[in-house]
Amino acid sequence: MRSLSSRALPLRGHEEKFGSPKNGNFLMALELISQFDPFLAKHIKRYGNPGSGHTNYLSATIYEELIQLMAKKTQETILAEIKKAKYYSVIIDSTPDISHIDQLLFIIRYVQECGSPVERFIMFLPNTGHKSQELAETVTKTLIDLDIDISSCRGQSYDNAANMSGAYSGLQMRIKELNPLAEYVPCAAHSLNLVGTCAASCCTEATNLFGVLQELFNFFSASTHWWEILQSYMKAKLTLKRLSTTRWSARDDACRSLNESWLEIIEALSFIENNAAEKNIIRSEAKGLRIRLERLETAFMAIFWGTLLSRLNASSKKLQSIDIDISIVLELYKSLINFVQRIRNDFDEFENKAKLLSNEQKYERCKSRIKKRKLQLDESRDGDADETFSSTDRF
Repeated sequence: MRSLSSRALPLRGHEEKFGSPKNGNFLMALELISQFDPFLAKHIKRYGNPGSGHTNYLSATIYEELIQLMAKKTQETILAEIKKAKYYSVIIDSTPDISHIDQLLFIIRYVQECGSPVERFIMFLPNTGHKSQELAETVTKTLIDLDIDISSCRGQSYDNAANMSGAYSGLQMRIKELNPLAEYVPCAAHSLNLVGTCAASCCTEATNLFGVLQELFNFFSASTHWWEILQSYMKAKLTLKRLSTTRWSARDDACRSLNESWLEIIEALSFIENNAAEKNIIRSEAKGLRIRLERLETAFMAIFWGTLLSRLNASSKKLQSIDIDISIVLELYKSLINFVQRIRNDFDEFENKAKLLSNEQKYERCKSRIKKRKLQLDESRDGDADETFSSTDRF
């Protein structure tokens, strides 16, 4: 029971009966153990399915009560450690559960006697509201119920939402009104994620790249037949990945799989495009994806963002580690800033790699009509009045 609950596995099944294949993980585990434990096997045989109103100490009522007792004992041990450490920080965030009920995640961070920082989950608080006043009342009431002195709080960390991090009426300011020593530190990983998201969304070609990545996954995953075609070309290489709006690791994996299987993906799209047995709409969609993928701009952004995302993902994972402190966060930020500044000078290197990857030498804009600069009144159209705006400068 402890092993199942610690791994967040469901205990109940559709039937609370021994011998049923739908009796859930808990009863299944008891049936397995009973094969090697004669006492348990005898107990199950005698009291296993007595029905309602009979005691057998194997029902859902009993093991749920035991789980509550274990949870209470665990929480008491954590609270004892917090009081022994005296000073602590609070970490709070909300997330909807599978039943679409918003729950507030309450975590306390403190330093153990050995000097190691730990983060302990305390509880979920359902339906607390999203206003800063409601959140502040919930936090203070929870600390009082847990018998934790708010004056010993030395830190608070939330995301960058206005109701949490607001400098005038956010949760962090309301907590500081109760305890001025509770310094607010925004979540470093969340801050980095916001920077990366905004940097990608303000660049049209970057948005096009991530759109192509998602459309490629949607196209091939829509049919097991098309996915099988893709796998036959990709062989042992990485396969396509779904994008995620919150995790950079997913975008890093998607971009890396595209770069390492570029030609194979184009071959798979070409096969579907030229397959007369496929519907015209499918062949047209495959052709459109192939054309977008063969652009020099797409190849350039795939290589560039592949390099950048690899570093962003590594930094993001490090920022989420429990033993990290503010000095390491600053060093990671500085290192990432220096890296971004350094690769600004590597345009030619990225461009050469993109030309080799896409087998395309010209940007799409260079193939379109020449853009003409508007002439001033004292200028003529002689000489170099017509200008072609450089795609290199644009990038």
